[in-house]
Amino acid sequence: MTHFQRLFVQNLRFLRNKKGLSQVKFSELLAISPNYLNAVENGKNFPSPEVLQRMVDVLAIMPYQLFLEYPALPKPVKYDERSILIQELSYLKQKFNVEIENTLKKYEETLSQE
Repeated sequence: MTHFQRLFVQNLRFLRNKKGLSQVKFSELLAISPNYLNAVENGKNFPSPEVLQRMVDVLAIMPYQLFLEYPALPKPVKYDERSILIQELSYLKQKFNVEIENTLKKYEETLSQE
């Protein structure tokens, strides 16, 4: 499984669970079989663009959020330009904070070894 696929699978499960949806309920809302959804969530299948669109609609997210490195970001429901800009800035802020934390840990470990 590629990194891209792994991100998709992890984010799909995360966002589905965050909505409180079981695989069976989610598959009903998507008009797909529970077995197919299970195969998607296990990385064995990849959904068609139509199914991806239904996933985005049911989860009330922007499409790119299924492929984020940091899925715990707030999820906007609006598709207007302002919401997209706010989401992008929020994403960059969280990414920057994570990178700073990782850098600090790396340097702290280096200093503790000296």
